[in-house]
Amino acid sequence: MKISKLPLLAAILPLAATPFLVPARVHADTYKIYDLGGTPNGHIVFDIDNLGQVVILNENSGVFVDYLTYDNGVLVNTTSTLPNLTYDNGTPCSVPAGFTLNGDSICNNGRTAFGSLFNPNGDPSGLYTGPVSSLTLIDGLGETSAKLNSSGDLAWTDGLHEENFEAIDLTTDVPEPASLLLVGTGCVSVFCFLRRKLS
Repeated sequence: MKISKLPLLAAILPLAATPFLVPARVHADTYKIYDLGGTPNGHIVFDIDNLGQVVILNENSGVFVDYLTYDNGVLVNTTSTLPNLTYDNGTPCSVPAGFTLNGDSICNNGRTAFGSLFNPNGDPSGLYTGPVSSLTLIDGLGETSAKLNSSGDLAWTDGLHEENFEAIDLTTDVPEPASLLLVGTGCVSVFCFLRRKLS
């Protein structure tokens, strides 16, 4: 009995394409958090750029003003003039239903960041960030002033603990090449095995 290869191939192709067509499961982002120091005398997060560099305003009772630039938690520049960076700090927006705003609420490129306190939905108080469909609680804290760039990197001043922080989003939306290679070689192996069996 001779088996036609065309219907078998038509059945295998959808199975091989399934990993690429099925949407990925929603998951919270992963962050690397850096402590950028305390907030004495107006030492607050001023801005964040498109590369995740954070500028902190150091204003000491009007006597002098410095701008401190941090990159991945490391102080890289101190200047008396605002650094010439491509700022990308997001725009104000409303918080999702069930949260109570405490500080700023910022949106940028499909993500949000906001401080929330005494939430009627039972979620803990603190700073939340990420896509609205999968928010991540970054830290339980008080009043928050936040900046959010389009890559998901976040900088904020925790007004309750008087501390500045930076969170670098480590999550990637692009599948890693090793995973794609593994799936591809598996599909080719199955196809070759079936072809040999049918020959």
